[in-house]
Amino acid sequence: MAFQKAILPDCPQCKQPGLRVIESRKTDHGTRRRKACECCEYRLTTYEVSADFYNEAQQNLILVSKLYALLSGNALVSELPIIKCTDCSHNQGDDCAFGFPEYDTTDSHDCNHYAN
Repeated sequence: MAFQKAILPDCPQCKQPGLRVIESRKTDHGTRRRKACECCEYRLTTYEVSADFYNEAQQNLILVSKLYALLSGNALVSELPIIKCTDCSHNQGDDCAFGFPEYDTTDSHDCNHYAN
């Protein structure tokens, strides 16, 4: 099978047609390709991966963005697990046995001492 240079879509730099593959390498999850524009010599790298790997990466991206939202305090209250301090075995009437100031607030969702 002979190697054939593929003429690809428009260059993102000069918007002219004529991207060509100048190097291809196999990676653990697909193929890495270096491309160059025939008009302005702009170079870029693309990665070709399987649909399964791509879908898994998309799922991981969603999970990571939710984690960042939780850590930065930007998560919606409806996304947080519902934890009621009044149901916790460390509840002492109107107070937490550990003395946490977040007792019975929306910030109590991340209490790692919560127990039924």
